[in-house]
Amino acid sequence: MTTRTIILTGERGVGKSTVCRETIALAQAKRYSCGGILTLRRSDDILDVLDVHSGNVHRLTLEPGGKQAVVQGRFRFDPKILAWGNDALMHATPCHLLVVDELGPLEIEQEQGWQQAFEVLHEAKFDMALVVVRPELVTRVQLKLPASATLVLSVTLDNRDGLPATLMEMLEREAKA
Repeated sequence: MTTRTIILTGERGVGKSTVCRETIALAQAKRYSCGGILTLRRSDDILDVLDVHSGNVHRLTLEPGGKQAVVQGRFRFDPKILAWGNDALMHATPCHLLVVDELGPLEIEQEQGWQQAFEVLHEAKFDMALVVVRPELVTRVQLKLPASATLVLSVTLDNRDGLPATLMEMLEREAKA
């Protein structure tokens, strides 16, 4: 079996998380096991995180002031939920499809956030992984990932609707390999 890690990149708001969510739905409909974490955006910079395997959702970002937080840019992340998400990642494999949404400045510049993702991706107990990464961080993330079987796909307004089906075809080939 060859393990494929696909980095999904593209501008903010183009639909990277939506491509992941729709790919997960297609995979689950065909009875493929799925694991990992998916970031869900609500209004006003409120982020939730979904454990893909269990379906559990927790609020990831905190309101200004109050609770101790991990700060990255304009976001204040709940350290307890970051720990919960890392635990979900550690228990996400083995699976057919692993999703890590996203590896960003918190992971690369602060070495916080979803740090367990790097270990899980190196262990490669999955047929295919989708890893969401901002364009400006792709090279830095690639340096932290296994070099073999890594592909970078840019999500655009033109291709985003067709990508889930394409990714599903890739998963089916990898699962049979």
